[in-house]
Amino acid sequence: MKGKEKQITPETVREILVRGPNWVGDNIFAVPAVQRLKREFPSARLTVLAAKGLAPIWELVEGVDEVLPFDLRGGFKDLGGKRELIRRLKRRNFDLAVIFPRSFESALWIRLAGIPRRWGYAEEGRSFLLTRRARSERGYRRTPRIDYYYRLLDGGRGESQAAPARLLIGPDLRERARDILRSAGVDPAVRPLAGIHPRASYGPAKCWPPEKFSRLARLLGEREKAAVLLFGSEKERELLEGLAARSGAAAVNLAGRTDLQTLAALISLCRVFIANDSGPLHLAAALRVPVIGLYGSTDPEATGPRGEKTRVIYKGVDCSPCLRRVCPKDFSCMETIMPEEVMAAVEELWLSTRRPEEE
Repeated sequence: MKGKEKQITPETVREILVRGPNWVGDNIFAVPAVQRLKREFPSARLTVLAAKGLAPIWELVEGVDEVLPFDLRGGFKDLGGKRELIRRLKRRNFDLAVIFPRSFESALWIRLAGIPRRWGYAEEGRSFLLTRRARSERGYRRTPRIDYYYRLLDGGRGESQAAPARLLIGPDLRERARDILRSAGVDPAVRPLAGIHPRASYGPAKCWPPEKFSRLARLLGEREKAAVLLFGSEKERELLEGLAARSGAAAVNLAGRTDLQTLAALISLCRVFIANDSGPLHLAAALRVPVIGLYGSTDPEATGPRGEKTRVIYKGVDCSPCLRRVCPKDFSCMETIMPEEVMAAVEELWLSTRRPEEE
């Protein structure tokens, strides 16, 4: 990396702060880089600074010693809270900060906290806030996101590839997930579980049509005798209720019944997980659950799941990936993906894998 920083050794770094990204999937993509930091500085205490809603992810990552959640808005909002957070960071005497978000503000916080070594990508006009500046050879949009974060530690250059992310679910959390299922009338010891997440936070252009998810759920119930777990937030309850009504007896509506960690624990019990390009898809991949990602408006080369048990269905129509929130045309990128095609991919994974808890 270029910059004005003196060479450092593992012995000179005792406290590391990692500023986590701002989306569920991107936090998953950053896990291999954080674990690499821990390997390169094995004696250092590693703390992750993450938004309150995302912090629970890092409690499932081996090698993370502490998680500092924050609940602040961007820009000039919450100035008092930001000053207090900066004071908290300053009192901790961190030796090194690695800043994964690309925003100016994320680097500014770290600079004002007086952390002497600050690593990050030289974007958004923030180079002067960093002591080691990474520059991606292919750019943020074209580099697989998991490698983009991993290569930050190499200055953004090179061809190093990150291993798949890995999250760990403890026995207490897994038992809590089983309790949720039993309360919903599902015994995971009797029926295999398939998970579906039919939404994506970025916008409807990323979402396979609900009627196709319903058809897939029926096929899962008919062919594999699976209980199909429908995941979503409280805001998505109406969508999931309609999907469940069209999916038959196999469907179990879990809208609004999970926080991030119980969502991960429930997903970890699934035999297969099907979703659009979304945070839960990447959670499932990091839990070593067989996953099928449905891609249309986004680029699976950049944000596809990584792992041996992952499959992506992507038609690559002329206008895709467009990265739009709403499709301005005929939505053919998603409409041309058929439930039977997805079911064939499910059956391939179903036959070739066991449930994660059996491994």
